[in-house]
Amino acid sequence: MIVLTATCKNGAIALNDPILNQLEGKEVQIVIREIPTVTGIPKKRRQSGSAKGLIWMSPDFDLPLEDFSEYMA
Repeated sequence: MIVLTATCKNGAIALNDPILNQLEGKEVQIVIREIPTVTGIPKKRRQSGSAKGLIWMSPDFDLPLEDFSEYMA
């Protein structure tokens, strides 16, 4: 038995890997079975603003770097 994994998007099923050459010309049976997520827990939706205050940028972030001054001239 060979197991191929596929993903269903917008009503179309697409194989994650190409079909093996050893199946060429052979009759195959397709069984569709839903696989639970890796953790078994549904993914939580991301919430905008959840990283507020965790990211900081220096006030001089947009200023040219001295190391590249010869290239900027």
